[in-house]
Amino acid sequence: MDWIDEQLLKLKEKTKAQSLRKTMSLYICIAIIAVIVLYISTTVFCDGWKKLVYEKYSIDIKSYTKIESLVKLELIDKVILYGSNIINEYSIVIYSIIAIIITSNMFYKNKIKAPMDILKEEAKKISRNDLSFSCAYNSGDELGEICQAFDKMRIQLIINNENMWSIMEGQRQLNSAFAHDIRTPLTVIQGYTDILLKYYPKGKITEEKLLENLTLIQSQLTRLKNFSETMKDIQDIGEIEVNPKLTEFKLLEKNIKENIDGITQSKDIEINIYNKLKKDKGYFDESIILQVVDNLLSNALSFTKDKIDIISEWENDVLYIYIRDNGKGFSKKELYFASNPYYSSRAGIDGHFGIGLTICKSLCEKHGGKLSLNNSTNGGAIICASFFVDKK
Repeated sequence: MDWIDEQLLKLKEKTKAQSLRKTMSLYICIAIIAVIVLYISTTVFCDGWKKLVYEKYSIDIKSYTKIESLVKLELIDKVILYGSNIINEYSIVIYSIIAIIITSNMFYKNKIKAPMDILKEEAKKISRNDLSFSCAYNSGDELGEICQAFDKMRIQLIINNENMWSIMEGQRQLNSAFAHDIRTPLTVIQGYTDILLKYYPKGKITEEKLLENLTLIQSQLTRLKNFSETMKDIQDIGEIEVNPKLTEFKLLEKNIKENIDGITQSKDIEINIYNKLKKDKGYFDESIILQVVDNLLSNALSFTKDKIDIISEWENDVLYIYIRDNGKGFSKKELYFASNPYYSSRAGIDGHFGIGLTICKSLCEKHGGKLSLNNSTNGGAIICASFFVDKK
């Protein structure tokens, strides 16, 4: 029996690998053979019963004269002869109908039902946006190929969804970056505007100081314009390009100081700048470095008590800028998660902590550096932004 079961299993697997056309042809041939065999067997069976009746009355079954006209038959013999004729005449029709029903059911069960159930389930899952169901059906027929095509479509949908979510997340970060980074220039403009509104009507600002403040406001407006033009055609924060130019470090320090002066007009906070650079010039993208410094300074202003130090150093073609405050510093959890997008457990005053550090990290890496978060030995947080800067 084991051998028979094994052979049947092999036959089933071989049939499963055949195309629908070949399998249907095979089933039809088997059905035809079965109908013929059954019909012949039925004919032989009926002829046997008829022969018994003829022998009972000593009449040759090959006689051309009907037995009813030669002898008077008993009722039982009449029933046997009539039933044999009816069965012999209509058996092939009955067997054909039964063969069609059995063959179609077996063909559906063995070749169509399983893949159709899988395809229906896959269609339901996809309609619910559930792409976890694998439409796998190991078969060499056309339905197996359809299942494979469905599974490839499912995998492609997963890839498309991931790409779409990646694009949406990139756009979200970009929008947040844009909204976040225009705050510093606007804060600077507001600071200088407040000075003019407060002191100019009283005549306490000289023409020279007025012109200086207006120049600073104009530079911030130009910066805003350039920034908006840069962000206009960018779909993802990773698309921001680094354009290094030969620039004096004194100019970078001057722009940082101007931003600080504008931001701290209405804040009672001491900000010190320590320049430890050993070079006068270098190739770097000033706009990206200013953007990072503005973000870090903005975060530091939110959490410091009353003092912030900005330290610039140069070592092995790398520019290091440290922003140190005297606030409560980072917790262990914040040191691990702080630069992740939208992490905001430390965001207290203006709620921009997470996205700001995410932007800084991305910009530092694009400029060949990195962003490091630590706690100062004297208390407070210290963040180091590094940038690769080529020598003059």
